Amino acid sequence: MSKIEFRISLKAARINAGLRQDQVATRLSDYFGTKVSRQRVSNFESNPENVPRAYGDALARLYGIPVDYLKFVHGSTLGYTADSA
Repeated sequence: MSKIEFRISLKAARINAGLRQDQVATRLSDYFGTKVSRQRVSNFESNPENVPRAYGDALARLYGIPVDYLKFVHGSTLGYTADSA
């Protein structure tokens, strides 16, 4: 049996954790001891390929999932969409 791997977007992980961007920013600020803005969290979600490793680890911990389950690439990894299926 082959191993099935999936990754979830940062936005989906945040929503599944029941958090708003401003709440994530506050918790990241506490974690790192430096101000993290809501806009930075939004930028991470829009540009996941630019998330520094330390932030990726912190987000995974905050969202309660392994970091390997987070998708740090932009866009879908699927080769098709519902319209073309």
